[in-house]
Amino acid sequence: MTIGEALKSLRLHAGMTQTEMAAGIVTESFYSKVERGVHAIDANVLIQILAKHHFDVTNFFEQISNQQSTEPHFNLAGDITYAQNNKDLATLDKIKQKIEVGGGYPPLWFKFRLELAYAWVLRSNDQISPEMKKRIKSLIVNEYWDRTSYHFLSQAVIFLDIDNAKELVDRAYSAYRKHPAIDTFIIQFVALIAVNYLNCCYHQHADKSYALSTFKFLKDLPPEPAIGLNKLLGLFYEAIFDNNQEKIARLRHVIEDCGYAAVIDDIKV
Repeated sequence: MTIGEALKSLRLHAGMTQTEMAAGIVTESFYSKVERGVHAIDANVLIQILAKHHFDVTNFFEQISNQQSTEPHFNLAGDITYAQNNKDLATLDKIKQKIEVGGGYPPLWFKFRLELAYAWVLRSNDQISPEMKKRIKSLIVNEYWDRTSYHFLSQAVIFLDIDNAKELVDRAYSAYRKHPAIDTFIIQFVALIAVNYLNCCYHQHADKSYALSTFKFLKDLPPEPAIGLNKLLGLFYEAIFDNNQEKIARLRHVIEDCGYAAVIDDIKV
């Protein structure tokens, strides 16, 4: 991970714009170019920016060098990811209680990560405040689309109400079409945006019209093995919106036989 990628990831998960992150230490324009890898940044200036927002400088440089962080919230973040992947609400409750009992204020990125896990496990954004939804949208609207922003939207899409979600995923699709990626990670992230958005459409009982552009986008993506499951899920959701019971059953059978039953166990059709 480059310094620019790490800064962008840190900023997005802290809920800040580029102007807020620059904090008058450098211009917003200069900071934007650092995130994109256009400009290098002096180490002392970088430390000033991190310190201004009370980010742990040591942990930041450990992230850059891919070292394992020993900071407690990073360890808990791993537990959150495991609980989310296993739809383990009880473990998330224990983590939340541990933070509350421990006192103090966890970093903003950690609060975001915990709320995100709850939203995906519950398949609902009902517990997300209007302020958080507005904040997430404002962060993504003005983003330069790259690997980090595609990945961020793939996760954060569940925070949004369906109209805002559709607006942002369509922007992501448009950005990708203008600059089709040969980067496998970007292809995976945009495919994940599509699949996670379709899941939101299903759970928010959206009309089929909300999903049409996503069905087409998934079909138009290259036949990359890394997104084979995503393409299959796109067909599965399309069958659901078409109420094609025969196709639903056939695709469900294929997905389950491939060992991915957990991916669709929240779909009750």
